[in-house]
Amino acid sequence: MNDPYVDRLIQSYLDDSLTEQELVEFESILLQSESVRLRFWELAEVHGLAPQAVAALGLKLENDVVTPARRLPAPPSAGNLWSRKFSFMLLRQSGLTLAGGVLLGALISAFAWPVRGMPEMSTPTSLTTESFESGASPAVAGMPTIADLWSGDFSEVVGTQQGVVPADGEKMLQILRADYDGKPTPEGSYCGDLYRLIDVRSLREQLAKQGTIAHASALFDMSTQPAAEEYRYSVRILALTTDLIANPQQFDPLMIDEYALATARQNVRLDNNPQTWELAQCELRLPAQTDFILIHLGVSYGYAEDDIRRITFPSHYVDDIQISLSNYAH
Repeated sequence: MNDPYVDRLIQSYLDDSLTEQELVEFESILLQSESVRLRFWELAEVHGLAPQAVAALGLKLENDVVTPARRLPAPPSAGNLWSRKFSFMLLRQSGLTLAGGVLLGALISAFAWPVRGMPEMSTPTSLTTESFESGASPAVAGMPTIADLWSGDFSEVVGTQQGVVPADGEKMLQILRADYDGKPTPEGSYCGDLYRLIDVRSLREQLAKQGTIAHASALFDMSTQPAAEEYRYSVRILALTTDLIANPQQFDPLMIDEYALATARQNVRLDNNPQTWELAQCELRLPAQTDFILIHLGVSYGYAEDDIRRITFPSHYVDDIQISLSNYAH
């Protein structure tokens, strides 16, 4: 089993997008491989999910170390924490949910786990907010290569329509299509995307000395759609270097996850009620080498019963985007 394949399974699991067959395979691999279990926790922390797993599993924090709250076999010592065989519990029926409705049907070890990311956070500092009240529509150029510009697929700033009222103010953004102006191969596109690149190079010293967390959230809604159709919305944060952005082979929607320093994502399945907005949000601890963070908002056509993918969207909206940074309080 090659590492990229294992990473893809873990990332898909954390994004709640594994098929039933892949889920069975993934849990089998977790049971058999200690290195995969370690990798799972590493990526769970990158996604900002590890502290939620701690709380939801009924674990307790003592001297910055998480231990099971109920009587379990004695944990390994700190010196050989990852070198001993773990005992695992199936939690498929526990009801544990993480960001994006992710079910941790995976297996959690009965061991002492040093927790990072648990200290209290400072008050968030806003990087940008966007409710589209200016009326200016985003650029239609795919992923932007310059900072502080909303760009992506075809979209339009609108007011109330089709039973959907803006969540904040009098305007909202309607995602219209899954392609942008001049996209090389638009055929088969089914994900409508919106991006913003944010320059954090001025915060390099802060990133190196403190734990800095990037937060992103947005509200999504849609008009009433046929019951057989399913749409998924997502919010994603990526930590990038300047060199990556300058490399067109790496700074590509299909390749960027592989080359990013770190990523985090939350997916949301919307209800079919246009009167309710759904919140999607995620957070990412930024590596010290981060030059830019890329915010990605997306809507994808799930599949209808006839398995047709759609390049246009009938009535899908985003509003009240919030992007901020916070640090561990000292």
